[in-house]
Amino acid sequence: MKGCIQGAKPWSPERAASLLVFFSLIGLWELLSRLGVVSRLYFPPATDIIIVWLRLMADGVLPLALFQTFSRMACGYFAAAALMIPAGILLGVSPRLRALFGPSIELLRPLPPPAIIPAAMLFLGIGAAMKISVVFFACSFPILINSLDGARSVPRLFTDTGRTLGAGRMRLFRQVILPAALPGVMSGLRVALPISLIVAVLSEMIGSVDGIGHFIVQMQRVFSIPQMYAGVATLGLAGWFFNALFMKADRKLLAWHCGWKKGES
Repeated sequence: MKGCIQGAKPWSPERAASLLVFFSLIGLWELLSRLGVVSRLYFPPATDIIIVWLRLMADGVLPLALFQTFSRMACGYFAAAALMIPAGILLGVSPRLRALFGPSIELLRPLPPPAIIPAAMLFLGIGAAMKISVVFFACSFPILINSLDGARSVPRLFTDTGRTLGAGRMRLFRQVILPAALPGVMSGLRVALPISLIVAVLSEMIGSVDGIGHFIVQMQRVFSIPQMYAGVATLGLAGWFFNALFMKADRKLLAWHCGWKKGES
């Protein structure tokens, strides 16, 4: 269902079962490592990783690294949203603009974001500007394409009714086209959210002196394996947290859409 994210209730049987599986996997990791079934050098016990994670969190090392990554991720993500949502809606309602910019979009859209990191480093160095620009590029096309599709899928009846009631272009755009295209816009924003985190971390791994990606690579290079896994776990928790926030915002913004879809079915 486009734009409607269905999630399990906080204390539903499905949520309890998923938590049970998660903690069972952690327990299995701990058991296999303690018994020597797997190498403790490469797979230290889960409790050791948790202890290291708590220490790094208390010392402020991981919070600082995560904040550095998140600040760049957020700048690129929100810049892409601010530019590509209106651009996508304009392309969606204008066949002329689609014909004009369509070939350029189709040429650039398949480019893997990691492929532009070397070029971005060449022109922008390894500072924040490089990372923000790569995140911006990676997020732009999911948001643009989904916003375009959302605007194109607005029923003709909606716009005709608005014009019949005397709505001008701006009012028609603000009160008819934009709300009707919002489910597609939110789908694009959700697709772009994990991409922004992945690309931000990857750019830090390739060329950076700070951030959670740089921290993970550095710990791997000096063979501090528990610290490396602590950084990976922090990324997993951050990704889960961002997705949970987005799901909550999506359900609130599109409650009317989800309710209508349920009634329709």
